[in-house]
Amino acid sequence: MGFYYQMEGVKNLVKDYLIFCGFEIGMLILSTFYLKKYNLLLKENFRGKKIPCCMGIVLSLSWVIYLLQIFFRTSNAKWLVVAISMWCISFIGLLDDIFGDNKSKGFKGHVIRFIKNGEFSTGLLKMISVPAVIFISSMILHKEVAQSVFHAILGSLCVNLFNLFDLRPGRCIKVLWIFVVVFSFFVHLDSTAVVLLTLTIPFFVGDLREFYMLGDAGSNAIGYLFFLILTNSYSKAYNSFLIWTVFVVVFGLNVLSEHLSFSKVIEKNTLLNFIDMLGRKN
Repeated sequence: MGFYYQMEGVKNLVKDYLIFCGFEIGMLILSTFYLKKYNLLLKENFRGKKIPCCMGIVLSLSWVIYLLQIFFRTSNAKWLVVAISMWCISFIGLLDDIFGDNKSKGFKGHVIRFIKNGEFSTGLLKMISVPAVIFISSMILHKEVAQSVFHAILGSLCVNLFNLFDLRPGRCIKVLWIFVVVFSFFVHLDSTAVVLLTLTIPFFVGDLREFYMLGDAGSNAIGYLFFLILTNSYSKAYNSFLIWTVFVVVFGLNVLSEHLSFSKVIEKNTLLNFIDMLGRKN
């Protein structure tokens, strides 16, 4: 009987995945066609090709709807909190995609721009609102200030790091997969995490072929998903050796990004460049 119920659970999981995968593909096709037809939200990619710039909102929407259906099925408030915070963080990225500019880059750039010119950029908005969303959601779940502050810092660093990787087709999702494979030896991947990760596959194809860009709407959500997987969806074990090790690494990469280009580092390294180029147009 146990095996029977286990197989039924797998069947339901596969069924859910196929439904949400179909929804995601349909939304991607319709949205891409509409935006290109009416010349809306198009930006030049690194080749100078104009493509929809914020299609990651479709990926995050499919994740949010999936999380909400888990909430309605289980009545576990954790999934509602995670779904709302995921959507907020993705929407903050969408605002940056639509209204952002390239006048300032990096943490320092946005702060200096505000101090010198009094300009409140969308980048600065993201620096303030993303930690706030993660802090509030963590407080709702655990009501522990120290843990929530740590989550806000680590989560924000993860979100920003994946923003930094989203400069070439497919790179952001490749980095997510690589990180998850490495950390899967230390972190439990439950069925929800597996479904959310596999939902990146149909999106990855179009991103890689330069039909559209993730944008901050997508890279924000991907960075937040990595944070959720890393902390096992707000696990209390935030002070474990693994979490602190990742914190140091992520913090270090964010600091380095202020002084060097990840793209140039990747291009100069044979192995990293090979992985980065896999599946991309030459």
